[in-house]
Amino acid sequence: MLEASNILGLLAFSFSGAVKGINRGLDIFGITVLGLATALGGGVIRDFMVTRTPIMLTDPSYIGFSLIGVLLALLTRRWSNIIITDWGFLFSDAIGLSAFTVSGALVAQQYQLGIIGVIVLGLSTAVGGGVVRDILAGEVPLILHREVYASCSILGGFIFWLISSLDGGRTLASTAGMLTTLLLRVLAIKRQWNLPRFIP
Repeated sequence: MLEASNILGLLAFSFSGAVKGINRGLDIFGITVLGLATALGGGVIRDFMVTRTPIMLTDPSYIGFSLIGVLLALLTRRWSNIIITDWGFLFSDAIGLSAFTVSGALVAQQYQLGIIGVIVLGLSTAVGGGVVRDILAGEVPLILHREVYASCSILGGFIFWLISSLDGGRTLASTAGMLTTLLLRVLAIKRQWNLPRFIP
């Protein structure tokens, strides 16, 4: 389940990062950097938090899958403008958010962390790369101003922990956590759910 969620997250987030680069008019190097940063940034933060060498430095497949996501974004750019719209970016980002929430939660489980560890590692893995992506693109990070975002990951991590603590099994916990995060994020996008704001 960890490998599956990692692969899905790498593909989805590198795709969304590359789409962001295409939208910003970057050259192919800039597009690739943005895609890699989005896919790998959260995992690096997660690994530092559990004091281990980032997996991207020891397993070349992480960069390989990330490059595939970038390539898919470049290829689909020629086939359809739909992929490059705001909806195409947000949906691929939602898939990455849900997959990496579970990926981080699984690592927390490996290190025998409790509910806080599961939620924090899931959230860090899920949003870290997106924050790096948006900063590199010169934008306010999505997590700070768009529809309900981090809350989706937090709830997904909680569902993962709850089912795991009830001995529901890793597969069921991962599936439930991923679907919870994804469905809540998609609903937030479609219905434009936002947390309260304070106007100065």
